[in-house]
Amino acid sequence: MRVASLRCRFTAERVRQIPDLQGVFALWDGRQCVYVGHTPWNRSLHQCLREHLALSDEGTIRVSHFSWETTSTPKTRERQVLARAREKLGKLPLYNRPGSPLPTIKSSITDLRAPR
Repeated sequence: MRVASLRCRFTAERVRQIPDLQGVFALWDGRQCVYVGHTPWNRSLHQCLREHLALSDEGTIRVSHFSWETTSTPKTRERQVLARAREKLGKLPLYNRPGSPLPTIKSSITDLRAPR
């Protein structure tokens, strides 16, 4: 379930430091990964994390930390990280499961490179 960066406190100040690039991110509640997401084609890591921070501030989701990595294939990388989570934990992270308060991203093209 490793996403490249160290875990950072989920605060507005830390989210402001995240680049406007494509990638994947993980949200954590303490030591437990509760969500793995990717950037849709029209959003950056910074924008996605800002949106999730608002949900955390509203109390819709419970998150204490986040981690992230840039990639030109965010949807593919998200699938890899989720597969690893399912393999390691036997289930998906809490907010990736059906019935989650987080909406499923239903965009069509999120990877900049086509698989070979």
